[in-house]
Parts: sequence; C-alpha cells; structure tokens
Amino acid sequence: MKSKLFMYLFLFAVLYIIFQYANSKKTFEMQEAKIGSLREKVEALEQTKDSLQNTSVTASSQDGYSLESDDKAKMYIEELGYNIDDFKTKLESDIFSKNKADANNELVPFAGMNGGFMRINGLRIINHRWVIIEFTDGTYWGQALVNYFIEDDGSLSFEVGDGFLYPN
Repeated sequence: MKSKLFMYLFLFAVLYIIFQYANSKKTFEMQEAKIGSLREKVEALEQTKDSLQNTSVTASSQDGYSLESDDKAKMYIEELGYNIDDFKTKLESDIFSKNKADANNELVPFAGMNGGFMRINGLRIINHRWVIIEFTDGTYWGQALVNYFIEDDGSLSFEVGDGFLYPN
C-alpha cells in the first residue's frame, strides 16, 4: 500500500510538473509575441519620427531665410574661424544677455509700457548680418531687425534696425 501511495504521489508530481511546464511555456510564448509586436510598433514610430525630422529640416532649409540654409553666410563665418553652432550659441547668448531685470533691452526700438520693460524672448538668425528679434513687455509685443557685426577682436556689435509693435 505504501508503494502504491508513493507511485500515485510520484505520478501526481510528474503531471503537476508537466502542467506547470506547459503553462509557463504558453505564457512565455504570449509574452514573446507581445514584445515582438511592441518592437514593431516602436520601429514604425521611429521611422515616422525620422521622416518628420527630415521633413522639418528640409522645410526649414528650403525657406532660404536662415543661417543653416545660407551657404555663403556659413562660409563667411567659417572663414573667420568660427564653428557655425558655436557662433550661433555665442550670438544668441550675447543678444539675450542684454535683457535686464530693471531696464529695457537696448536692442528693442520701443520702451516698455504700463510699467513693464521690453525684453527679447525669441530670435531668428537670418544670415551673417541680420537677426530678427521678438520682444514683449508682457502686454505689448513686436519684432525688430537687428544688424550685427563681427569685430576684429571677435566681439559682436549690434545696430538696431526697423521694428514694429503689434496692436493690442
């Protein structure tokens, strides 16, 4: 009787192990299938993202009014010994550094109204001589054209061009 009991327990244990193996194998296969489908979705989204970025770069380079799309302006700056990305960073930081906490920005051709000060909040580098700035005092906002010059010592000087305020 004892040997039959051990045989039934052994048989039950074998069946339980087979059941657990089949169940875990099925679960593993389902998880692998889910991971595969998610990988396919990720790859499709990455391709979409890449195509959108390429479209964006192409669109911005086709407008013709940016430093990135103006080869002659880039050559001019590179001949002066600058890297284009480093130069853009330097130009942007020089312009934004003219924002003061307690005074109008000297590159903005208008004084702040309603007790606010005019500050530059955006810019677009057009070529090796011009930048369009966007400015606001919190209530009124506008744009202006700024000429910039690269001096012999490497510093930048600015000359405020024409600008306008949008009606409120």
